[in-house]
Amino acid sequence: MKYNLLLLALCLLLAAFVSADLDDEKFAIPKRICPCPRNYDPVCASNLISYPNRCLYDCARRELERAGRSLDLLRSGDC
Repeated sequence: MKYNLLLLALCLLLAAFVSADLDDEKFAIPKRICPCPRNYDPVCASNLISYPNRCLYDCARRELERAGRSLDLLRSGDC
């Protein structure tokens, strides 16, 4: 009898954790894939963040534009 209760408690606990994980995935914002080379040729943007290369800057700019914000390129090199 104790074995059955322990088994039932473990099953309920497992079900609670699995359902909690599924809820988190349902509301997660999908991360967009941005295939960029890994070369280091930094650029400085208007948010004063140095991006490792122009491609990664362009990806960040597109994401901000989707959110209604803008991002400009200030210069080549670190900020």
